[in-house]
Amino acid sequence: MKRFFAWWRIDDQERVQRKVISIWLESATDDLKKAYNLIVDLSNKLVFEIETPQTTIDWAVRLITRYEVIKCPYTPLNLQLALRLGLRAPALRRRFVWLLGSAAWASLTVLLLHRVSWLPFDWFLISLLAVGFLMIVCTYRGYKLLPVIRTITANHEAAEQLFYANLAELQRQAKSLLFSNRMKKVSQVQSVLHAISFQQQQAVVSIRSEPKNPIIHKREPVIETDGANTHYPMKQAWERFFNEVFRLKEGLYNVPLHRDLGSTEIFIWDIPAVSFSRWEESLTRIEAYLKKPIFFIHQDYGGIGTIGIEIAKQPLPKEIHFNDAIDLSTSAQKPECVIVGLNSKNTVAWNFRKIPHGIVAGTTGAGKSTVLYAIILQLQRQNHLPLFIDLKGGVSFGFVGDVGYPIAETKETALTMIKSAAKEVERREKLLKEWGVSPNIVVYNEKTGANLPEIFLVFDEFAQFTDKWQGLEEGMSCMKAIAAKGRSNGIHLLIATQRASQESLGSTDFRSNIGFRCIGRMDSATSSQIALGNNAAFERLPSTDYAGLFVVRGTDAPMDSLTKVPFINDMDFRRLFLEYRNPHEGYKLGFGTPISEAIQKVEPRNFNDIF
Repeated sequence: MKRFFAWWRIDDQERVQRKVISIWLESATDDLKKAYNLIVDLSNKLVFEIETPQTTIDWAVRLITRYEVIKCPYTPLNLQLALRLGLRAPALRRRFVWLLGSAAWASLTVLLLHRVSWLPFDWFLISLLAVGFLMIVCTYRGYKLLPVIRTITANHEAAEQLFYANLAELQRQAKSLLFSNRMKKVSQVQSVLHAISFQQQQAVVSIRSEPKNPIIHKREPVIETDGANTHYPMKQAWERFFNEVFRLKEGLYNVPLHRDLGSTEIFIWDIPAVSFSRWEESLTRIEAYLKKPIFFIHQDYGGIGTIGIEIAKQPLPKEIHFNDAIDLSTSAQKPECVIVGLNSKNTVAWNFRKIPHGIVAGTTGAGKSTVLYAIILQLQRQNHLPLFIDLKGGVSFGFVGDVGYPIAETKETALTMIKSAAKEVERREKLLKEWGVSPNIVVYNEKTGANLPEIFLVFDEFAQFTDKWQGLEEGMSCMKAIAAKGRSNGIHLLIATQRASQESLGSTDFRSNIGFRCIGRMDSATSSQIALGNNAAFERLPSTDYAGLFVVRGTDAPMDSLTKVPFINDMDFRRLFLEYRNPHEGYKLGFGTPISEAIQKVEPRNFNDIF
């Protein structure tokens, strides 16, 4: 019984406080939206068509400009707010008791009036009185909750945080519209702005004229200060960065808009003096000053010229197990993409039908083999056909032949496989053109009932193949043809290398056709430039404990975002791979498999004619 009464009386104070703050913010947002909509309405009317009362315009302008002085959600602590708090903040059980009590008092009141006067005992009258009594009780209880709001407003930092999280963006839009050239022609608005400016000047004069040692200490009015002096998260770190990197002093940049996005947070800066390229070049410096990894730098995030710096709240985990990140049983449901790893927000997937070819690179211990293992297992479960080229004597993939997958362990057999893949590209190109479904191998399979597999040419160490030898020129010529034409024909390249150089990764034209990049730690900025196109793989990735951490581009994640790949050891990979036999065993590259009789009976036609 004690527990029951305690539960009934306490009413979960933390929940009530959260509810009070949310209702308070909703009221402030509603008021600011009304003010903003009024300014929008004024901007769309001609000057002589404005019929809005001056008192309403005065209220809207003062509300918008108020936030420039005090960064705090504002709504009057009046009867209307108290009623909203009483109707919504307490628990449902308390409001139900209040309703029953109001109905009882209304019935008793009508009964007494019926006894002493001509007033009839009517249920409609009882209902009206019950509603009235309920509103009185809710208003009374709501007034008791107003101290929760006063406590928040007394804590300036907490109030500013609530402002930036809920009202800053709307206030910025309203302010920009209020001070636009169009509104300068509206005399009703300008008169209010001049009155506000005059009051601020009077406040400054009154402060300066006060004696040095006043007998009565008056509370100084808050004066509009520079945006750089206003509190925002990690303010000191940002100020040091601007001062030491961009050479900007306080007052040359405004307070950023700050938004909490869950696992990340974003700072929206509007500094015309700093170009977007300088922000990108300073990415590693920002991470060093803030001590947090950057998820992405957005250009024109809140408008033209604004920059959004999205920062991960927590670093990526030290290790992610394969079974926790990838479910092989459901990988077949999305046969067009494979999961590469996880970033600060979600899983990172490579859609090879949009970006057909990929490079995986990294120094010893970076986790390059782990990336290949994760991708290959998913391709196998999706009934695609990986072809393996392992020039280290089959150390990594020598066992794949036990379940029917082709493997080349010497340069000569690798050249034969590459030439056959190039012929397969030409053969499929003719087939698709003949059936009028070019350039889409998926549509061809659907229309004809054929089962042409998507083929992946997997190089375990591409640098050994590109060493100077007799068949290199012919092999690279075939590789360039596959890279240029393979997307529409379902032939893909997946290249892994440890030494990223111009010799090991081929010419610039060849690399430009490979859009998916999963690059681990690099030993030099030159290697990072060749593999990724910038220095991120050398500067952003740590020099120690970098296993499994990659910079990824060409995925559904933002370009060059940090990704943690799931770990799987060699024995587990071998065990999982050997559980599934090649469904395309016997497929001959360049010749294909015999077309079924049912397909031969159907005359080829151009299916594009039906559109």
